[in-house]
Amino acid sequence: MKFISKNFIEKEISNVGFDPSYLSAGLKKHKFLNLKIFSLKPVCANILKQTALSSDCDCAIHRHAIDSRVEYSDCVLSGTISQLEEVSKKLRKQPFSLSKISDEIVEQLKNFDKKRSPKLVGILNLTKNSFSDGGEFYEFDDAVNQAQKLINSGAKMLDIGAESTKPKSNPINVEDEISKLEPVVTYLKKNYPHVLISVDTRNSKTAKLMLDLGVDIINDVSGLTYDPKMKDILAQYDKKVVIMHSRSNPFDMDDFCEYKNVVDEVYFELKKRVDEALLAGIKKENIIVDVGFGFAKNDEQNLELLERIEEFKSLGCEILCGVSRKRFLQHIINANSPKDADEITALTTFWFASLGIDYIRVHDIKKNLTAFNFGKLFNQ
Repeated sequence: MKFISKNFIEKEISNVGFDPSYLSAGLKKHKFLNLKIFSLKPVCANILKQTALSSDCDCAIHRHAIDSRVEYSDCVLSGTISQLEEVSKKLRKQPFSLSKISDEIVEQLKNFDKKRSPKLVGILNLTKNSFSDGGEFYEFDDAVNQAQKLINSGAKMLDIGAESTKPKSNPINVEDEISKLEPVVTYLKKNYPHVLISVDTRNSKTAKLMLDLGVDIINDVSGLTYDPKMKDILAQYDKKVVIMHSRSNPFDMDDFCEYKNVVDEVYFELKKRVDEALLAGIKKENIIVDVGFGFAKNDEQNLELLERIEEFKSLGCEILCGVSRKRFLQHIINANSPKDADEITALTTFWFASLGIDYIRVHDIKKNLTAFNFGKLFNQ
């Protein structure tokens, strides 16, 4: 007897001679999922627990939910896909709006089973003061040469920015931002039409011009909170947008690292911004979320988000991760400079690719490509 890794359940069930025509349905009885449900009244928590037990799975609730000595209880519902589907069906018949939880369970099961295809994204900073390579690609010729290097090394997408968002940095003048971005983006769209282009900007004027130039993605590190016109501009275009989690602004973000539960709080702050984007008319399928490693998070919080990044698939959006050369990685290895963190960055690239994270943003494509391709093998 031995344990079987969760990624190989389908293969091993097939190997024992299981009926192929029933494989899809049979797998639901072997794939396991844990769901956290927040802030239920005790009566609802108790109904949920009893419904779970009646479906041969379980639900952990607050120990005082049974006697209503707490106002609310979070719950952890655990079971196979088949069992959770049964719980969902039974909840539709329950009172207290528990049918809404039924719908949420169905939605989470879809998110859990969604197929993903990771992409390796090259970073191109057109700045004088970025934390890693500020000034190296500030001039046009240096910028396009670096872009060509990233593409030739295997990048299928570039993320281009002209504003530094490192701690203590101030906003860039919009006209200066446009003057740096426009010639580089124009050149790349003309000469590399097969490469996806993302532009990193918080400014709606910049975003509109870049979208008119044909860029594929707008990456807003403020989570669409900096410029009040940004959501409306993006809603006019059928293009993707990265909504990143951050608090306050780059200048003082390190003063906003207080969390009781960093994963839950980042999750719900991101969800709020996604919901606001949807209300503004941005399509769900066009939204990419980014937990914002390094933005209002300390080293310990960054590591917990890295370890639990797969939980953000529950938002039902594509995910972008960018930890390349960041301070918390430098601190782990006592790096003398940001570029010394390229090897540990490659380890995180393997991790993200193995989990099926959609976009993995790095400075050095060549040093990350092998780790990326190897990680994708574990996400088949």
